[in-house]
Amino acid sequence: MRANYIFIILLFFTINSLAQHPNKLIRKGNETFNDSLYSEAEQFYRKALLKDQNAFAASFNLADATYKQEKYSESTSLFKALLEKTTDKIEKSMSYHNLGNSLMKEHKIDDAIEAYKNALRNNPKDMDTKHNLAYAQRFKNQQQKQEEEKEEEKEDNKDEEKEEEKVEEKQKEEKSEQEQNENSEEESKEEPQKPRDPNEMTEEEAEQILDALQQQEKELQEDLQKNKNKGVKLKILKDW
Repeated sequence: MRANYIFIILLFFTINSLAQHPNKLIRKGNETFNDSLYSEAEQFYRKALLKDQNAFAASFNLADATYKQEKYSESTSLFKALLEKTTDKIEKSMSYHNLGNSLMKEHKIDDAIEAYKNALRNNPKDMDTKHNLAYAQRFKNQQQKQEEEKEEEKEDNKDEEKEEEKVEEKQKEEKSEQEQNENSEEESKEEPQKPRDPNEMTEEEAEQILDALQQQEKELQEDLQKNKNKGVKLKILKDW
């Protein structure tokens, strides 16, 4: 962006009017401004305004000195106030031009564009203002494009997240189905328990019967031994 205007008004005045007129202070302010001593220049312009609060040159250069010190909020206010102090189209155009510059520094792009347009309404031939207006409009378009790209990126990220959620959900379903199939296969491998045959005896029952038979055989042998001694024949089979 091109540098803002520095509107230096130098008036010739007589020695008798020096004590009354602010031009001497304005001239000192201009000298320090040209030496890049913007804070000192500001003080001279403020003193000049104390002598004549309607001095347009002092007000304009004060706004410039404030802008140069990067106090953009203050310079914006001062440039706006200048518009009420003049009806001259060139002075209005220059004030609007510098107001646009200050607003650009505050990142108030739409307001800056409007200020440049107002400057051109008062001075349509001002090439510097045309340049700054084109710059501000291009800057705005770039911002809008970046914002649109960010929105598109957000939407793309949302779509990707949804797709990832679908994939995760599908994987969960497949895993659950696989686990169910594995459980079914394990159950099918297990041999079903057969119902117990009522005529089939357990090992414990067979052992008890065997012990009883052995006991009976022992008792029988003992009886045989006794009867043998007595000469009596015993029935071995049971009677029905």
